[in-house]
Amino acid sequence: MSFSVVNVVRNVSRVVPVSMRSMRLTKPITRSLWYISNPTNQFVPSKLSPAFKHTPLGSACPCGECRGVHTRGDKELIEFLSEEIAVEKKGMSKSKDVSNLDGFDVKHNGAEIALSKKFNDEQIEITVNVNHSVDADISEGDLNTKADNPPQAEMKSRPHFEVKLIKGKQVTRFACSYIQDAGEPVEDAPNDIFTIDELAVYEGHHNEQTYAVAGDILDGYMYDLLMNLLEERGVSNEFAEKLSDLATKREHQLFVGLLENLQSFVQGK
Repeated sequence: MSFSVVNVVRNVSRVVPVSMRSMRLTKPITRSLWYISNPTNQFVPSKLSPAFKHTPLGSACPCGECRGVHTRGDKELIEFLSEEIAVEKKGMSKSKDVSNLDGFDVKHNGAEIALSKKFNDEQIEITVNVNHSVDADISEGDLNTKADNPPQAEMKSRPHFEVKLIKGKQVTRFACSYIQDAGEPVEDAPNDIFTIDELAVYEGHHNEQTYAVAGDILDGYMYDLLMNLLEERGVSNEFAEKLSDLATKREHQLFVGLLENLQSFVQGK
């Protein structure tokens, strides 16, 4: 079989999954809907949390513990946040934060996670931002809050991530994203859990003038070779699963911190 025929066969095998990669078949589910569906969580607090001691609803709060003016809305929000924080902390992962993931050094900077390692004469850098990355594993249409045993939706972070392969001043950059829902498996199609959305090769720094090509218009055989290139450098399906777990844990920590900061703000502490 000639190279051109092989190329055509690989192209055909990529047609369906590549087109599906750009689709988002499930609408992101809100945390509120998730908590309503989970019988172990109380979305509406049933009692006042001990963390909230303010009972007056006048124009000024005489409790001596705050510097703010508490309205009825403030009180209700603080009550809710107290309960919400307790529930979220109960569900937090007890595992320690990792400093290394499959040979990549891991560093956290707010919502950003940076991973790096050496590979032969290359420096590999992966950047992840967990903002707006959380979704549930069930579709909103499947969520029946009145059912006796509603489905348990697992909140997962599947952020877009950037992979840079650096040799001196030369950089090959891959913009990647997780495949949210590729539908029914296609025979002889690759079983990737992430996709290359964009490819760029440049010197120095990436900017708006840097040429980039969309992954879904690349030659199918070339796309396969690029995925193999990433896998050889440790960016495989298994690594992507672990990266999602890492991002999920980090996002949850930041979400709890946000709730605590909001509670502190409203309390006036």
